[in-house]
Amino acid sequence: MKVIISISNFLLFFLILESSFPTSVKAQCVQGDVSVQYSMNGSQKPSQRTNDVSMESNANCRGNASVSTGVQGHIGSESTEQNRRINHVQQGSNKYPQVPNSRTVQIRSNVQVDADNPAERFPHRPQQ
Repeated sequence: MKVIISISNFLLFFLILESSFPTSVKAQCVQGDVSVQYSMNGSQKPSQRTNDVSMESNANCRGNASVSTGVQGHIGSESTEQNRRINHVQQGSNKYPQVPNSRTVQIRSNVQVDADNPAERFPHRPQQ
């Protein structure tokens, strides 16, 4: 969770900093995707995961930035299946024509964690 907050804070700082420059230094667009998929279980089998992220932007996108985030978590005795699909599309106009065409900057941080919890393999005491 701290990883997402730190990266999100960095991207937010970048957006604020980027927007404070004069028009002459504005550049291409920025896209970010930050996610965590975690599982704490006692199955000793890794979880099955997909993280399908598609990022697109038009060629004349300038001065825009966007971030998608997601967290998928599982705590239990069995392994799990986690699927994440993101279609991140960014469009913009060439409001800074003096800036030459260049590619959109794409930042991806996708963390996947499996943690073994041996306590899940022991029978739980019945509730009284």
